[in-house]
Amino acid sequence: MSKKFEVKIKDDAHIYIHNTLENAAYWLKEKIEDRINKGDRDGIGLEIMACLVMIAFAFEAKINFLGFKVFNSWEERQPYLKKFERVAKKLAVEVDYKTAPHSTVKELKEFRDTLAHGKPVEIKGEKNLVLTEEELSKRNILKAEWEGMVNEEFLRRCYDDTEKIWKSFFEKSGLNIIDTITSGSSTTQIIEQLDS
Repeated sequence: MSKKFEVKIKDDAHIYIHNTLENAAYWLKEKIEDRINKGDRDGIGLEIMACLVMIAFAFEAKINFLGFKVFNSWEERQPYLKKFERVAKKLAVEVDYKTAPHSTVKELKEFRDTLAHGKPVEIKGEKNLVLTEEELSKRNILKAEWEGMVNEEFLRRCYDDTEKIWKSFFEKSGLNIIDTITSGSSTTQIIEQLDS
C-alpha cells in the first residue's frame, strides 16, 4: 500500500492557448513555403487550408487573450468580429474593414466560418452560354467557392496582416512579452506522513 501524506500545494500557472495555435500556424506556414520552394505541390491545398484555419484560430485566441487582459470581464464566446472591434476600441485603434490589414481579418473570418459551418451545395439546371475554349477548360462545378481562397497569396496575406494587428494591439496594450507566455510553477510542502 502506498504511503499517504498531508501536503500543502501552491500552484501558479498561466496557460495561454494562443501560443500553441500560433506555433502550429507558423510551423505549417514554414512547411508550406519550403514545399513551394522545392516544387513539391502534392496536397499543398490541404496544408494551406489547415494553416488558414490555424491562423484564424490563433488570431481569435490572441484577441481573447488581450480581451482577458485589458477588460475586467471578458466573454470569449462573443462573435469573432465583435470581439476584435471591442479590443480595438479599448486600445484606441480604429478598425477599417475597407483596407488591409483589417479587411484581411474579415476575409479570414468568412473563410473560417465557411469551413466551420459547412453546408452542402447542390447544383441543378441547364443554361446556354458563350465561352472561350480557355473559359470552358477552367469550368469546374465541383469546386466550392471557398476553395478560391486556398492559395499562397491569401495565406501569406492572412499570416502577415494578423501579425501586424497583433503587434499593433500588443504594443498599445501596455503588456510585456513575458505576460503572454505560458508558464507556471508548483511547490509541494509535506506537512506530515499519515498512518496507513
